[in-house]
Amino acid sequence: MGKPHPMELRERVVLFVNEGNSNREAARHFRVSPRFVNNMMILHRSSGSLRPAR
Repeated sequence: MGKPHPMELRERVVLFVNEGNSNREAARHFRVSPRFVNNMMILHRSSGSLRPAR
C-alpha cells in the first residue's frame, strides 16, 4: 500500500473546489485522480477533517 497524499495537498484540493471549481478541474490542476478529489470532498463533508485513515 502506498503512502497517503500530504495534508497540504489535501487542503489545497478542498480549498480549490470550495472556491467554485469542479472536482475534475481540481484533478487536472493538481495532477491527481478524480477519485482522490471526490474522496477528499466526501471526507471533508462527513468528518470536517482530511486526516488519512490508519
